[in-house]
Parts: sequence; structure tokens; C-alpha cells
Amino acid sequence: MSSVIPTLIRRIANLVYRLTRGIFPLSLISFLIVGSLGVLVHMSVLKTLMLTSTDSFRYANAGAMIVAASFNYLMNNKSTYRETSLTGKRIIAGYLIYLTITSLGLGLSLLISGEIYDRIQLPMISALCGIVVGSLWNYFMSYNFVWKMLSPKPKPIEQN
Repeated sequence: MSSVIPTLIRRIANLVYRLTRGIFPLSLISFLIVGSLGVLVHMSVLKTLMLTSTDSFRYANAGAMIVAASFNYLMNNKSTYRETSLTGKRIIAGYLIYLTITSLGLGLSLLISGEIYDRIQLPMISALCGIVVGSLWNYFMSYNFVWKMLSPKPKPIEQN
């Protein structure tokens, strides 16, 4: 895999880290950047599948979700958690755990945003609350149950 995108992610994360004076962990910033890129991947794949393969939004969206989750996993492995990146059999085990964790994060996001929407009837704020909770779940759980647990030797994330 080319190292251009992971390098760019690390540089942007370092810039944001400095601009925010270290309020947020560098790994969280990187994780959120990867997730933002994953949204672009998702939308691109969704549009492509809708135009070329199927008229079914549900099938196209499911395909886009799998591609975006795979992209996020690989980018996080190469950029966010590069000091503890997984290889060999561990990368496959990590991928399966990652998909499970992020599926739970999606469910949590839907639950939270739905509950908030029922109370305040503001869709954008409700969705944003769900996104924040789901993203934090995905960050903490994937670190602990993918990279920390499966990495042969966890090392601290280097701040460039």
C-alpha cells in the first residue's frame, strides 16, 4: 500500500495536534481524520454502485459500508496505529474484530441520535451527537481490542 495517504494523515494530525495545543490525543485526531476520509470513500462507492451495479440503495449502501470500513481499518493500521501496526495473521484477526466493533459503534450512534431526536426534534444536532458517541466508541474500543490486544509489542505513538 502506498505510504502517501498515511503520511498525509499523520502530517495533518500533527498540525491539528499543535493547533489545539495537545488537548486531544494525536491518535484520536488521526482516527477522526481517517474516519472523515472514510465518509468520502463511502459516498464515492455508494454513488458508483448506484450508477453501475444496482438500483437498490440498501445493497449499494451495504457495499459502500464494507469498502469504507476496510479503508478505515487499513488507514488506521498504517497511520493512526503505525507504531503498533498489525501484519500477517494478526491483520486479518484485527480486521474481523474491527468490523464487529464498528458495527456496534454504528448501532450505538443510531440509538443515541434517535433518542436525542425524539426529545429535541432537531435532526442535525441529533445526528451529530450520535456521530460523536459512535466515533468515540470506535476509537477507544478498536484501540483496546484490535491494536493494543493483537500487537506483539505496543509502543507509544510517535509525535513528529
